[in-house]
Amino acid sequence: MRALFVSAILLIVFASPMITQQITLEDERDEIQYSSPIQTTISPSTGWTAGGEEITISGSGFSDLAFTNTTYDGINHQWTKTTADFADQAGHENAIVVDSTGYVHIVHANGGNYEFKHSIYDGTSWSSTKIKDCEGNYCWDTHMVIDSNDELHAAYSTNNNKVVYMHFDGTSWSHNQVSTSSQVGPVGIAVDSNNHPHISFVATGSYCGGGLRLASYDGSSWSTSVVESGSNIGCESSIVIDENDHTYISYQDRQDSKLKFATDKTGSWDRYAPETANPSSSMYPGYFTSLAMDKQGQFHIAHFDNKDNDLRYSTGTPNGQWTNTLIDSTGHTGRNPSIALDAAGDPHIVYQTWSGFDLKYATLNPSSPTWQKSNLDTPGDMGDSNSMFIDDSGTIHVAYSDETNNVLRYATKSTGVSITNEITVKFGQYGSITGTVVDDSTIQVTTPAISTGDTVALSIVDKDGLQHQLSSSFQFIDQNDFDSDGVLNDNDDCPEVAGTSTLDQNGCPDDDSDGYSNSGDAFPNDVLEWADTDGDGVGNNADAFPNDSSETEDSDGDGVGDNSDAFPSNAFEQIDSDGDGVGDNSDAFPNNPSETMDSDGDGVGDNADAFPENAYEQQDSDGDGVGDNTDAFPNDSSESLDSDGDGVGDLNDLCSNTMQDAEVDGNGCSQAQLDSDGDGYMDTQDTFPLDSTQWQDSDGDGYGDNWGDSDWNETRESEWPGVFIIGAVQADYCPDTFGNSTANGFYGCVDNDGNGIPDQFQQPETNETDDENETQTPLDSDNDSVPDIVDDCPETSPGAVVDADGCEIEETQEDNEPSSSGFEAFFSGNADPVTTTVGVGAILLAVFTLLQTNAVAAVLPDAFRWVQVLRKNSKLTKEERNELTYLQSLVQAYYNNPKEFAEELEDLKADLTARFTNNQIKKETREKLLILIEELQSSTSSELYKIAHNDTYFGLSQVVDTDERTSLLEEKLAMSEDAVELNHSDTPPGNLLGDLDDKGTYWIEWPAGSGTWHYRYAPSETWTVWDN
Repeated sequence: MRALFVSAILLIVFASPMITQQITLEDERDEIQYSSPIQTTISPSTGWTAGGEEITISGSGFSDLAFTNTTYDGINHQWTKTTADFADQAGHENAIVVDSTGYVHIVHANGGNYEFKHSIYDGTSWSSTKIKDCEGNYCWDTHMVIDSNDELHAAYSTNNNKVVYMHFDGTSWSHNQVSTSSQVGPVGIAVDSNNHPHISFVATGSYCGGGLRLASYDGSSWSTSVVESGSNIGCESSIVIDENDHTYISYQDRQDSKLKFATDKTGSWDRYAPETANPSSSMYPGYFTSLAMDKQGQFHIAHFDNKDNDLRYSTGTPNGQWTNTLIDSTGHTGRNPSIALDAAGDPHIVYQTWSGFDLKYATLNPSSPTWQKSNLDTPGDMGDSNSMFIDDSGTIHVAYSDETNNVLRYATKSTGVSITNEITVKFGQYGSITGTVVDDSTIQVTTPAISTGDTVALSIVDKDGLQHQLSSSFQFIDQNDFDSDGVLNDNDDCPEVAGTSTLDQNGCPDDDSDGYSNSGDAFPNDVLEWADTDGDGVGNNADAFPNDSSETEDSDGDGVGDNSDAFPSNAFEQIDSDGDGVGDNSDAFPNNPSETMDSDGDGVGDNADAFPENAYEQQDSDGDGVGDNTDAFPNDSSESLDSDGDGVGDLNDLCSNTMQDAEVDGNGCSQAQLDSDGDGYMDTQDTFPLDSTQWQDSDGDGYGDNWGDSDWNETRESEWPGVFIIGAVQADYCPDTFGNSTANGFYGCVDNDGNGIPDQFQQPETNETDDENETQTPLDSDNDSVPDIVDDCPETSPGAVVDADGCEIEETQEDNEPSSSGFEAFFSGNADPVTTTVGVGAILLAVFTLLQTNAVAAVLPDAFRWVQVLRKNSKLTKEERNELTYLQSLVQAYYNNPKEFAEELEDLKADLTARFTNNQIKKETREKLLILIEELQSSTSSELYKIAHNDTYFGLSQVVDTDERTSLLEEKLAMSEDAVELNHSDTPPGNLLGDLDDKGTYWIEWPAGSGTWHYRYAPSETWTVWDN
């Protein structure tokens, strides 16, 4: 019975299929490529120039670089046969492999009780141990492979439809069932790159079975796949797995009389028929297939033709051309063949013939173009079960059964094919020699002969033509020049040591190549030096002072050695007496280490001189950057100049042009330069040095020429002195006349009766005056309600409508506007009702009389002027004047109460909108009022005070307009008694703002017209009497 062991095939596919001769690289030098150096050692590393010495190169990685040289010795090697197991009926269903140590392993069954045994040959003797019993009545056709770890994998089938896998880990065996649905018959086994087993078998069915199956182990479990299904197909299988884990299976299709071949190389199973009977009855190929694959991917199949009882051989590639050969047709022969390939890829087959029941051997090698066949063992019943394995050394191992003696037999012989791994070794420029790669770390090579001694670099050229430089070199020695330095031994002062010296000795080592031998060179590694006369360690050639051991250099060339020269890089300097780093020749103070320069030549060193660039200055006592000689204040860092020489520095001198020797105050100002009120007029020229609104009093009555009431603008004569200044204090109404009037701001006019009212505003005694010339009723000659005192048209026609100046105007009452009552007309400034209403006239007299007092003038400072002067001619409508008058009333009544004032303004805005919505006022009136309200809401307290006392802000005099608002002014007038009482206080009320000067001081005359002034610096402070 035949057996296939795929492990043998996998091992030999790496061998070359061709028998080659030794090669040299001389003709291929131009194609050599170079890679990085390989670290190596060479032993021995020296040899004679005659060559012929064997050297060993040690390193690593040589096996991958070597090329293979296959040779056939042509010897007819004979078989050596022994008995491996003498047990009764041993050797059935056998399989054989050889491990990496050379031990032979055979797994076989004892035919009697079908127990499996493991027989091992250790090179000296055989030993056998039991593995297990067969699962059925008998077990069939064991196959086995060995993996890269020398572990054994075996498989067989049983008569009760089982496929069993056995594994030997080097110590013990294990086994398990792979399938329980297989048909008894040959199985195949192979391992992949992970050493996982794969078993081919046939499923149960008639004759050849029910299709080809493949059982595969993934490291944890087995799985089975269908290679080809069908009836009477899939038996007689054998399997090979390549280095890429592609699977190849040979098997029989008995239904169609075909030898079949399947592979999964494309990712799915592809099937081919290397040999087919045509017609199908002409032969029955494919029995007992045994499969092997060579290095080139060529497949070799040995099988039996059951029709003609012949041994057949098929070879080819998947999807390629297959060749079929009849090997042996002598009688009934070719049963149970086992095939293996040698290192050259040549097939070797053992098989049994039933003609004599001999074990036969067939091979195809270069010694013959045809198959050579011979008997391996005879006579008797030999080889019914057989298996073959070819190891790495080219030795054939055959296990077979001896049915005559019921023992296990073993036969062995050499294939005659040898493989050597070789590599080309280059000896520099002297040629190349083919060396033998003994193993991955060793190369042996014989040295070539060269003409002269030399040390050469070695390199190797690998199988791909790539040259690798070796880190070691080899020295060729000439017998006439032992040291190979080109100086013959007779003339060589150092014959055992190569050298190039020529001056003091010949042929001795001269490392710096300066001609002096190392032993005679004071500086053997310096080509520029060889002598050191003064022994200072510096050669004479480089030593500026070759006879002075204390000096070697003169960097600046000044004749003084660097060791003695304080300034070795400065030819101008050699000494530094004071050790300050500056040479004496350059040091302005050679004996003073704290000074080296005097930039301004003043005799004071720059380090001590506060002004090194200024010969006039040396010190700055106050550190202000101005020298003491120039500094008017040498001890005051905040001052340095006193341009006017008054003793006050310019930075703090408010009067920088003070006359010489003039007495000054702390600000540097003399009396003649003071301007206390800041109005631009010196105090010596300012009649009112503390009042910024006045500076001149032309008539000398104590009241200033400037005025602040815009109503006076038209009354001022162009030749009068003074100018209009807002807020002018104690303005002289009559600046060209010495006067003493004070009433209601009309200062400086003649007031003969001393009542404060200017005489020009008083009526003569004939004009309804009392005994004291006090006016009881203002004179109004034309009865137009404008007193003659201010009436520009005193003879207006009776009943005419007049303006504030008493002149007739034409005014029409607006449509749908209700007529005004006499009191309302009076306060609104309507002249016509005033002239015709007696009751209102009486009220006017009462109000006018009330307003003569200073106390009321203090509360309503514009009222007096309003009654006396009334308002000017205006383009406002009557409706607008009424509304503006009421707004002015609100300002005067509430300006010093911000909260109530804000509420009143909001109420007024709502009232205006409501009355506009009800068509009671016009759009233009509402818009004007809202603009003024918005401005008032954003005004400050100080601004509100001025607005409340300035009727020109509203474009009219103070009046009220409607019945429902009349009560407000009446209420304010009723409060005048309180105001009179308030005016009798010696201190002004805190809510009176006063006038603000440009220095931020608030002033007020209190009581009004008293000539007594009070001041304060903020509205929150109390008033203080000013003592002038």
